[in-house]
Amino acid sequence: MMAGLGAFVSRDTAHPKYELHSSVILDSGATLHIGNDKARFSGLTPANRDEFLYAGEDHIPIVAYSIMELTV
Repeated sequence: MMAGLGAFVSRDTAHPKYELHSSVILDSGATLHIGNDKARFSGLTPANRDEFLYAGEDHIPIVAYSIMELTV
């Protein structure tokens, strides 16, 4: 099992037609991991309303932070 700090983004605001929408991409150099499946997080702490994930020209509101647990 692998755990790290994660940010939860709502499936409603992410792009559902994107090929990797429900996937997790492991990056050992990342300081924050992003996910849109609430089941992968434990003990969510709400984010501030002005916190966003910026990717290219898109900005997606961060809903909460937590420890993200993955089995690899």
